[in-house]
Amino acid sequence: MSEDSLRACDLCHSRKVRCDRQPQCANCIDAGVECQRTRPRRPARPPASTISTLGERILRLESAISHPHEMRESTSPTQGTNQHEEDRGLKRRRLDVVSHLQDSKSPHSSCTVVTPDESSHHAEQAKAIFQGELEGNESMNLERQSVLRSALEFVSTMTIQGKPSNADESPPPDTREECQTAAEFTAPPTEIFYMLLKETTSLDGVYSLQWPDHISQRSLEKMIAVLVDDESQSQTFYQYCICIYVKAIFHLAQMPRLYKNSTINRQFLKSKRKYESNATHALKKLNFLSHPSLPFVQSLISATFLMQYTGNMSQAWVLNSYAARQIVTLKYHEIRGPLERNDSNEEIESSLYWCCYLDRTLSALLRRPVSLPQPLMSPVDLIVPDKSLPHIPLIRILLELAQVQGELLDCGKAITTREVLANHSKLQERMESIKANLQSTRDSVDKFLSADWIAGEFCYYAILVDVLRSRLKYSFSPLTHKECVSCARKSLNALRYLQKNPSLSPGFVDPYPTFLTWTIFLYPLSSFFVLFCNIIGELDSDDYTLIQEIVQCLTPFAASPYVSKLLRLLESLQNFCTPLIEAKQRLGPKTKIAPWYPSATGTLPETTATFNPNFAVDGPPVTSFVGNTSSHQASVTEPQTYPPTDELMWHLFNS
Repeated sequence: MSEDSLRACDLCHSRKVRCDRQPQCANCIDAGVECQRTRPRRPARPPASTISTLGERILRLESAISHPHEMRESTSPTQGTNQHEEDRGLKRRRLDVVSHLQDSKSPHSSCTVVTPDESSHHAEQAKAIFQGELEGNESMNLERQSVLRSALEFVSTMTIQGKPSNADESPPPDTREECQTAAEFTAPPTEIFYMLLKETTSLDGVYSLQWPDHISQRSLEKMIAVLVDDESQSQTFYQYCICIYVKAIFHLAQMPRLYKNSTINRQFLKSKRKYESNATHALKKLNFLSHPSLPFVQSLISATFLMQYTGNMSQAWVLNSYAARQIVTLKYHEIRGPLERNDSNEEIESSLYWCCYLDRTLSALLRRPVSLPQPLMSPVDLIVPDKSLPHIPLIRILLELAQVQGELLDCGKAITTREVLANHSKLQERMESIKANLQSTRDSVDKFLSADWIAGEFCYYAILVDVLRSRLKYSFSPLTHKECVSCARKSLNALRYLQKNPSLSPGFVDPYPTFLTWTIFLYPLSSFFVLFCNIIGELDSDDYTLIQEIVQCLTPFAASPYVSKLLRLLESLQNFCTPLIEAKQRLGPKTKIAPWYPSATGTLPETTATFNPNFAVDGPPVTSFVGNTSSHQASVTEPQTYPPTDELMWHLFNS
């Protein structure tokens, strides 16, 4: 037996025999010998996938760190039976990890895929306000202009980065923990039917905490009856699945306010995530070429609520626009009066006013045209009074606010400035009426639900800021400007209260408090940008502290793609103000700073502080104030700081 034949292949070499395999193996051919030993062909080894290789490398690293002594023994020439058992256990563990990694990539993952909202509406709104500040206010000194220019450059960059990315790019992975995989889509189990059909959890047996939506109790019963008998999984089946799953999500959102046990709430959270996943899978099954129908409209509105609940306002607007087009096709918007009371008509009316609310609110947020024409009958009059539902008065208020937002989008279409101002005056009168209604209903509601009305106050003042800011664009008035800044403070104070007391609001912290989805995610951030400009103009330390506290409360939730994008904008604007506030604090509390806005009386402060361009501070490229800090005296600004007349003064918040 030659030396070459012994090296023919590993098996022959280890057994000291000649290889007689037919046909010849590659090793014997290379050695130039004839294969004479017959044995079965070794099965081909499957090529290692990238995931398998990655999982194996991770396990090797983990074993090397956790058990370095065992790893050294595994590399020795001789191994015992125990080592073979450990190797087999390691191999089984590697396969389990690989299987888990592959399953996590499955399209049936139970965690809702987080696709970040690509719209940059907040940055675009800030850009319009800051651009107007720089173009209109000639009296602004160079230092404060530098701050606004820096802020304008930043938000301009964000608007470019916020453009929709390539549609072929895959969405980023979900950042939520405890992702559980599901083999396939599951229809709503009977337990959900029992939970929703029975009397909802009540407070002292007086009223229901369930948030009213477009699916009434009778509509719910009809949908459940269809799902119990429908095994064909038709389009109606998936449409009803979406409606029921979304209704179950909002039902569970009220549970953390009622039950404080952490173990129970964790189970509520797991169920909520499962419902979100199944609702999303059912949404993907919808055929948007199907004939318009009332169930299709209902499912699209429910899907809009789902997208709004998860923070994707741009996708919510798209889905609601589909619902609006179907409503127009079915001519539901041509209703001229309350229909005869029956189940079908109630479903039509509730779908109409909820679609109108979402259409006006999302269009005003994203600065897009509305999709639903103005109904012939006021949508507020379509709401059915129900004393057992304490949220009905608040829903009426929110719908009235949405109507104001829709009309505000059309205010600038008037021909003359006088007509524009007349339209603004009508809107302000309506807002005063809504304010009185908001305060009266808040006083009558139980304290247990007071946080819902505080969130409504945030929405009210945020919209009023937009109304006043739009008016200032056409006719500047110091009194209107003062009222605008005051409303901005009230709006953000309401938000700060909700941030300080998250347990009073419904929903979960997953991955951020749910109340953010119907406050700063759903309504324009004009209040924040107004206070930012006021900090630069008036150097108001209280406004700066208010903004700082709101940003700090958002910081723990930066892992969310929605919060992180918003947080980047707010933190950066806050940092632009920091050097100005720090410089004012160095001057002392008695130092008066010259604002660039005229006071309501038209008078100017007697003594003001000015800037010293040679005194640098940390932060953006701006300069600080200078003054005699020992005696707290300040130099008088030059007369050119203010324009001689109001006509030359910058029209505040021109956008």
